[in-house]
Amino acid sequence: MSQSQRFEFRSPHGIRKIESQTRRWNGITVRNIVHYPDPGRAWHDLSSHETTVAIVLGQVGGYCESRLNLSRPTPRSRFDVGHTTFVPANTTVWAYTDGLRSVRELRMSFAPKVPESILGDDLDSAKTDTPVLLLYDDKVARCAELLAEECQEPSSGGRLYGESLTTALTATLFTRRNAIQRGNALSPWQLRRAMEYLEAHMTQDISLEEMAKLVGLSQSQFARSFKTSTGMPPYRWSLYARIKRAQELLLRCREPIAFIALQTGFADQSHFTKTFRRATGATPKDWQRSRKL
Repeated sequence: MSQSQRFEFRSPHGIRKIESQTRRWNGITVRNIVHYPDPGRAWHDLSSHETTVAIVLGQVGGYCESRLNLSRPTPRSRFDVGHTTFVPANTTVWAYTDGLRSVRELRMSFAPKVPESILGDDLDSAKTDTPVLLLYDDKVARCAELLAEECQEPSSGGRLYGESLTTALTATLFTRRNAIQRGNALSPWQLRRAMEYLEAHMTQDISLEEMAKLVGLSQSQFARSFKTSTGMPPYRWSLYARIKRAQELLLRCREPIAFIALQTGFADQSHFTKTFRRATGATPKDWQRSRKL
């Protein structure tokens, strides 16, 4: 579940209020944060005993940026949102704003060894040692926006979805340049084992990490190879399989919709109905009725 909790910045100046929702996947604490600065200039220290990645997703008013020196602006040609700042553990980097009424960001905190546990041999360790300021990368921004939504209102993708997003974002930032170009499919035995696991645990909170270990790959390697083999990421394949199972139950049994929701791994009828309609274009009841005419 999403958790709203008190969150404080290090060495804050001019920060009036902070709101946040927190989730955790892959050993990564993920926060959707909205902070409201006082009028004029405001700042805080992004550093932590953990590694930090911060992606600015929205701003109202002036502008914000990350700085290595609080009194020295970072050279930049863009002032819009979508930029990422990477802060190695115990490294001082300042978040600075001027004239903003609010800033919305996705912030990830994790132990320095976490990227290696997710990426394995794909990790470019040189990328984890040096701060990065104001990086604009569309894939990182898209993943961050989806993670922020998941912090606010969890979807039907469960643990597999959150782990997939954090893996994709981590891979984009820290993978060796030539690793992603290797689009190898899973071997027949790896694909068979993965499919058997998905089928057997369809209604459970499946873990990307567990599936990757099952076939001897890192999470990023497994996710990439699974998509090459099936045409879709693991969380989407799992979701479509649950929808297909629900359709079979809707056709052959007279159980209530709430019962079918639970039988296919959804938290409740409302969650099931919303997801089913998004996937098929109709509510479960309407879909069932149209097939029985």
